[in-house]
Amino acid sequence: MGKQLSAHFNEDEFKCRCCNGLPSGGMSPELIIKLEQLRQRVGKPLVINSGYRCPRHNKAVGGAPRSQHVLGTAADVSARRIGVDLLVNEAEKVGFGGIGRYQNFIHVDVRSGKARW
Repeated sequence: MGKQLSAHFNEDEFKCRCCNGLPSGGMSPELIIKLEQLRQRVGKPLVINSGYRCPRHNKAVGGAPRSQHVLGTAADVSARRIGVDLLVNEAEKVGFGGIGRYQNFIHVDVRSGKARW
């Protein structure tokens, strides 16, 4: 079992689906803190659909070449019975740098700038 990163998140949830690895420095502590805040705001567990992606896996799934996933600073998340709109609104309040809206999940990251899509 992987290391517990916070009250509700374990490093196993963030491992690359391809190689089962994590970034050399581990997942960004800032990302984990903000995910805990998001979980608290929505009041339900978050499902980590995608966390770290090794460069090979990122390319295979069509990720951006400089994807935050490769850096360990991003996660794609969803929550049962919580719509994308609510997740995006709450992610804005938490202060994620990057927020992407998809059909069944949202992307959040802790980049220094602000990006929305």
